[in-house]
Amino acid sequence: MKKTLAAGIALLIFGFAPTGSGQQPASQPAPAHELYRIIFFKAAPGKLPDLIDAYKNAPVPDNMTPKPMVFRHQSGDDWDLMVVYPLGAKASMDANAPAPPEAMRKFKERVMGDYAWHADTYASGPPLDVVQRALAVPQSAAQAGNSGGLYLVEADVALAGHHEALGKFLDRDMAATRARGSVKFEHVQGEAWDFLVIFRYASWQEYAAAESDPAADDDARKQGFADASAIGLEFRTHISAHHDTFASRVQ
Repeated sequence: MKKTLAAGIALLIFGFAPTGSGQQPASQPAPAHELYRIIFFKAAPGKLPDLIDAYKNAPVPDNMTPKPMVFRHQSGDDWDLMVVYPLGAKASMDANAPAPPEAMRKFKERVMGDYAWHADTYASGPPLDVVQRALAVPQSAAQAGNSGGLYLVEADVALAGHHEALGKFLDRDMAATRARGSVKFEHVQGEAWDFLVIFRYASWQEYAAAESDPAADDDARKQGFADASAIGLEFRTHISAHHDTFASRVQ
């Protein structure tokens, strides 16, 4: 099949198609990292319900193109919707690609009419199946009264000269956390953040319990921290800025 994940998604959103395949031949091992396009939207006044509905009913170009993962702001930074598009292991763009199908053109026009601003970033992250497992809505979320789960979205900007150190710190932080799942994306091109980390919980209650669990100190020590409270102190030795937002998943 010549149509790729990257081509379908780019047609869906931007009206042009990348070249190159996001799929690996069966004889080759799965890539260690894949590309993602992460878009933050600030909805125009009164347009958030329509923007959410647009993504819930977005057309899919072909059966190889997964739907994007969509998260809605609950508390924190100024954005309203975060959309994560998987692009596969490789992607390149063709500015002279054929016009997209009518359904995709209408979807693009609808989305463009629903937002006040948007911020796009290409990032690398784990393979899609790993990301999907890490960010799947916990089955217990509905029982906790939050059918979309709870996600802590953390956008971090490294201090000059601390990019590698921040990346390694975040790996230790993720290993020490008591979240149900977590995933780290690293900036390739776009917005100012260097790393985007998403932590998954079933509910606010589960998040509060994880933060106050006495066993958190033991998990922190296993990752080289003095205790759980030392994680935040070390974090601030590597960052020039960070923006934390709680969100729920709508797709």
